[in-house]
Amino acid sequence: MRIRTIVNLTEAHKARIVSRNEPFPQRICTFEISPEKAEIISRLKGTYRLESSLDGVVIQATDDQYSNQRLHVEEIKDTNFHIAQETIMLQDVLAEAYASGTIKDGSNIDFALDIMAVAMGRREIIMENNLKIEADKARKEEEERPAREAQAKADAEARAERERIEAEEKARKEAEDRARNEATEAEKKAWIEEHGSERLQKGYAGGYRCQKLYEIERAQSILGDYIRYFSDAEEKDRSCPSLEALQEVERIQTLEIPVTVTQKRAVVVWLPHGISGEDETGCEAVKADPGKFSRYYFYRIF
Repeated sequence: MRIRTIVNLTEAHKARIVSRNEPFPQRICTFEISPEKAEIISRLKGTYRLESSLDGVVIQATDDQYSNQRLHVEEIKDTNFHIAQETIMLQDVLAEAYASGTIKDGSNIDFALDIMAVAMGRREIIMENNLKIEADKARKEEEERPAREAQAKADAEARAERERIEAEEKARKEAEDRARNEATEAEKKAWIEEHGSERLQKGYAGGYRCQKLYEIERAQSILGDYIRYFSDAEEKDRSCPSLEALQEVERIQTLEIPVTVTQKRAVVVWLPHGISGEDETGCEAVKADPGKFSRYYFYRIF
């Protein structure tokens, strides 16, 4: 029996043939094989055409049929799997044999088919081992499934409990903020109705917030003639306060003010650029906290 197939000669192969003063073979050559080796061909991936001729049965093995016959054994990192991809093609085996002078056109190539058979045997062993590993993995996953499902259920319950607690805490804080804001607004309304100027009372009753005017009027009703400062004043420590400033601090300390911004109700400071930020000479001032109704300090200049 014969097989007609391709010989993949590389430039290196050709150089070895030329060194022996031998001609290059045709790209498609015909070789002899024993009948039992034809079974190897039938196991190769692809379709092979059997042709009858005066010379007997010829197996046509074209490049297309052999193009997928690559086998390489490679271990995949972190697993027990191997991939069958060993790079070996009948055409390459024949080319190497041609280059070494082992065969010529028409020679028996049973040895080459034996090499292919070994390669295919290795692939089958590898694939069988992979199937076993996959089966073992599936069995292990099935055995561990109840534990995984139980853990997933426990995690979901824990997550739901955390979300419930967080939602309750958020609702509690929102309720506290609402109650605090309502109490603050009620306090503001009561003070304005009892102590506010006509402008403040009419503005607030008309739906205007009047927060700035409210804070100024209420602070001045407690502290006296103080100025509300809207941003962080540039200030320095006052090393030698005046007597008047110290007396003013003593007066403020005697007032009943629920202090929130600072533990000190009043302190003497130095404003290097004045209360306006534009004074080049600077000035001394008493900085006072009017109480929890205001977020700002108030200043009295000396």
